Amino acid sequence: MQVIVLGASRAGIHLVRRLLSAGHEVVLVDPNAEEIASKKSIGVVAVSGVIIDIDVLREASIETADALCAMSESENQNLMASQIAQDIFHVQHVITRVYDISGLPIYNKAGFVAISSTDVTCDAVMRELEDRELESSLDFSAHHIMGSTINFTMLNADKLAGAHIKEVKDTDSRHIFAIVRDSVMILAQPDMKIEKGDKLILASL
Repeated sequence: MQVIVLGASRAGIHLVRRLLSAGHEVVLVDPNAEEIASKKSIGVVAVSGVIIDIDVLREASIETADALCAMSESENQNLMASQIAQDIFHVQHVITRVYDISGLPIYNKAGFVAISSTDVTCDAVMRELEDRELESSLDFSAHHIMGSTINFTMLNADKLAGAHIKEVKDTDSRHIFAIVRDSVMILAQPDMKIEKGDKLILASL
């Protein structure tokens, strides 16, 4: 996939590295893109210029881009660049970083995906707190059954969403005992499909 990342913010640079490691073609656009890419030793196509400049975006090959991610520290420029990408160049996937969460419904209705750093951070904290609460409500101590000690652990399954239980291999030799979905524990069946938000209960001897 050909992806343009606008803005060499910390989040922007981290995203560039993640995309490159995943094998995508990436172009970084920032007023200091070439200098930053060289300084940080990032093997990315760098285009120096203002992210809302149409000529700069053309230089970044926006006309053939599959996706554009506006990640600069300026919310206004992120939104303007996203609008340009969508309305003028018809980029299929446009994602923009915003800070004012009150405007999220408006931005999403505009046709591009708006992601709030504030929301993402709060969601991560809430998931951690909810996981701890869930773990405390379930008995994760070792259980002794027929002379064997069985240990139970819980694993976030978001990365496995869409897969069936029988297709999951990388569990460090642990058996998938159950799925926790919406705070309800369901015994795992081979043909059961994992959904986003599920937690896997793993059992090991």
